[in-house]
Amino acid sequence: MIEGEAAIYARIAQSMCEAIPEEWSSAKIEAIFYSECITYDAEYNRKADGKARSFATTLDGDRAFRELRKLFKSSGVPVWGRACFELQPDGKFVMKWGYDNCDDNGDTLFDAEQELRRHEERRMRLSQP
Repeated sequence: MIEGEAAIYARIAQSMCEAIPEEWSSAKIEAIFYSECITYDAEYNRKADGKARSFATTLDGDRAFRELRKLFKSSGVPVWGRACFELQPDGKFVMKWGYDNCDDNGDTLFDAEQELRRHEERRMRLSQP
């Protein structure tokens, strides 16, 4: 583990807990770093019925992902283009790194068709009654 990494994970988790508007059974944020921008997709499963719902990420949570990536770069660790932080209500989490389809800087290469599919899959999942 890189020094300072645990504190950043705690900030991401805290930002999620603050942003989710109701009781939940699991939650995740996926950050995708492109050369020109960063996207954050956040969703949780409601505790009451297990349905997937989206939530808005917080400014501090977004900053934490950017700081984590800078920490990797400054430590000489390979930089990822995607990161997915999955959190449970008891504080347990899993961090998944995505290195596929990245350029030499670690940025995800933009593929319009792939992004449309990803957004449509997410829209369908979140629009379930």
